[in-house]
Amino acid sequence: MLCAAARPAEPPEPAAWRVVLAGFERPAGTFTQPIPGARETDLAAAWLPAKSPTRFLSREEFAALGVDWAAFSAQSAAAASAELAALEPEWVRDGNQVIECAILRARRPVDNATIAVLAPDFLKKYRPVFGSKILLAVPDAQTVFLFPKLASHYRDYGKRVIAIYRKSKAPVSREVFELSAAGLRAVGTYGEP
Repeated sequence: MLCAAARPAEPPEPAAWRVVLAGFERPAGTFTQPIPGARETDLAAAWLPAKSPTRFLSREEFAALGVDWAAFSAQSAAAASAELAALEPEWVRDGNQVIECAILRARRPVDNATIAVLAPDFLKKYRPVFGSKILLAVPDAQTVFLFPKLASHYRDYGKRVIAIYRKSKAPVSREVFELSAAGLRAVGTYGEP
């Protein structure tokens, strides 16, 4: 879950910094960076208070940190790797027992699974199963779908992704992303059913 309330009285410590995927539901004034090709989703600066939901940082709060986006992202990377290590994928197989998808779910409602997508070791962890280009759907802050780019069934999951997006208290995106060594970029959008 992502929240706008409870702004920090003091800038958050670097260990609490996070980069998350954020859609239209983020508060106005959130500090964001674009994702190539994306129309609905950005990378957003956030922080993770102890035992609380991830919170977006406003442009002013980000400026008060005294760092640029590269430094903020680098500091967030270690936390992203820890989040990734803690998530156990649910493997979805077709009738021939071939993996067609993995679903990552946050362990608790206050956790944010989108942090893990940005871990520097994400691609390395899932490359053996899905190849060097992975398609991602991130309907809400707690759920990430992973698909191989080649021979993919990602379109078959459109209704499910949209249903999660529409029902969520923390929706993120209807867009489909490709993650590769070149980085993250949007490659399509699931339409409304």
